[in-house]
Amino acid sequence: MHSATGCGTAAHFRAGRLPARVAGWLAGLLLAAWAAAAAGASPIKPREAARPAPRAAEPTALHIWHCWASPGEHQRSEVLARHLARHGLHWTIEEPVCGNGNSALSVFTQRFQHRLPRPAAVMTAGEGAPPLAAKGLLLPLDAIAREQEWEEVVPYALQDWARFRVHWIAAPLFVHSTNLLWFNKPLLDRLGGTVPDTWDELLELLGRAQAAGIVPVGIGADAWEYSFWFESVAAGAGGAEFYRRFFLEHDRRAYDEAIVRRIFARMAQLRPYLRANAASRDWSSASDMVEEGKALLQMQGSWLNGELRQRGMEAGQDYLCPRFPDTQGMVLYIGDQVGFVRGAQVDPAAQRVFMRMVMDTDFQREMGIASGAAPARVDVPDTGADLCGRQAIRDLRSANMRRTVLAAFSALSPRSVQQHINDIVMQHLQGRIDDARATQRLKDLILGTGPVGPER
Repeated sequence: MHSATGCGTAAHFRAGRLPARVAGWLAGLLLAAWAAAAAGASPIKPREAARPAPRAAEPTALHIWHCWASPGEHQRSEVLARHLARHGLHWTIEEPVCGNGNSALSVFTQRFQHRLPRPAAVMTAGEGAPPLAAKGLLLPLDAIAREQEWEEVVPYALQDWARFRVHWIAAPLFVHSTNLLWFNKPLLDRLGGTVPDTWDELLELLGRAQAAGIVPVGIGADAWEYSFWFESVAAGAGGAEFYRRFFLEHDRRAYDEAIVRRIFARMAQLRPYLRANAASRDWSSASDMVEEGKALLQMQGSWLNGELRQRGMEAGQDYLCPRFPDTQGMVLYIGDQVGFVRGAQVDPAAQRVFMRMVMDTDFQREMGIASGAAPARVDVPDTGADLCGRQAIRDLRSANMRRTVLAAFSALSPRSVQQHINDIVMQHLQGRIDDARATQRLKDLILGTGPVGPER
């Protein structure tokens, strides 16, 4: 088509008897235009050319700092990305900036100090939001909290960690609990199938497992795992009121030496079961032992539900998740939150859409299922949750009404206190200090430091 048009036009000009130089110049010009058109670049815009269709608006990109690194935690990222996309927002599921939630605060603080580009939001575990708010880094969320009635639906204990000087500065994502035992169900069935409700029943079951050639407890070498055992033993031995007043409020009047001695005496009874072959393992390897039927149980937070489900196991059929003996009715919790960063390089309107989305009941339900935790609001239905997820929702609602949702002090205490608790627990388990010495050191630590909780 281009070739015929070009040649015909040149012939027409030659028929008009123009001067040879002009005719040649015009012919050359037209041939050049024909060559350009043949290459796809028309030198003259056609009068009737169709206008290109308008491009679809690109979804607003959000940068989010988080520590979700394990396979089970990756499911959380997928839920978050999917719900953001429904609102026209985009998250590429960036790499975690830290290896675990407990290191989040220090890593985030360093990144802010180095003046890296600010993200739209930060995902922080437990105690992380109030210190960031104290530095003026987080936006207040009071207007959205009133609009969505957070005060009515967020468990009371979680509200303390989501506020700073009475203002909401973080939106709770979900509620993990630590006072749980995770049983390999076929192994438990071999031993009679009865979940222990009391301390004596637990010891009797561990003894029977060991006698049958079954590793009683899968556990790694990290000190925090042993401190999880310690705080559940403490809650069971002392009860919710003692746990709250002594371990959380650090109330000198609540101290009872007999109870603390009882706690360490119980920990001493666990020595034969907690130290066997654990030196080279981490908590994930201990989970492998439970999954593969090489260990009867593991003491771990509710995030293990997401990890086991990721491995293809089914709650109620392959594993069970009862409360630690004598702590029924209590929820020792660690909760993840999202804080929205002041001065982020993002459209404020997109940031507000994100804020509202986090506490949406559908998002909360899916995030709870993905994380293995209970949603962070008590009115979310348990649709789609497995046996352990439904139990987590029921337990949280019940404990919230009884005011027995209690911070996991080994994880939510200040970092220096956590390290001292770990040292006391490990030295006692290793037999390097006796019950009396451990009791005195714990008393000095707890009563010599401020209460567990965010700055008011």
